[in-house]
Amino acid sequence: MNEISFDMIGGTPVVYVKIWSPKKNIYRSMFLTLDTGAAITTISKDILHILGYDTESSVKNRITTASGVEYVSKITLEKLMIAEFELTNVKTYAHTFPQESFSDGVIGINVLSNFNMFISFQRKILQLTPID
Repeated sequence: MNEISFDMIGGTPVVYVKIWSPKKNIYRSMFLTLDTGAAITTISKDILHILGYDTESSVKNRITTASGVEYVSKITLEKLMIAEFELTNVKTYAHTFPQESFSDGVIGINVLSNFNMFISFQRKILQLTPID
């Protein structure tokens, strides 16, 4: 089990993760909103492009968001780190977030389902235990 702290921004938990950049051969740190209602992790299209992922030539997928229907690219992240856990070949959507957005994207169920989770809003911690 591993505990990580989170911040509450706009009434929403935001966690610190690292995404591998194949272009720069390093991890880039970012904040993602913890979203148990999102099926697929979604990250800023601009950030993915900077990291070296091709966000333009992939097939567009139709998704429904709180703001309506959107068409997004499906990208496979080489590596994503949450706490001490490294996940490989993580499916994600590349999406353009509003400039006012307080995070770089959302962590969805496709990542969270790798763990049993406990969230303490009082202590602002997320406990993750990998599912074997």
